[in-house]
Amino acid sequence: MLQALAKHGALKGGLMGLARILRCHPFVHGGVDPVPDHFTLRRNVVAEKAYRQAMQLDDKQSTTK
Repeated sequence: MLQALAKHGALKGGLMGLARILRCHPFVHGGVDPVPDHFTLRRNVVAEKAYRQAMQLDDKQSTTK
């Protein structure tokens, strides 16, 4: 949260920090979610890929084609 505040200011950093806290809890398999250089409420590309692999959401890993 502090990294997001320092990088993006109070409003955007606060929103980003809150979004990151909500998606980073003990029941999520996603790994590290570093603060991106541009404002977004979504995971960054590296963290999104790790999350999708951990949750087996990739099309390559899907068995329901």
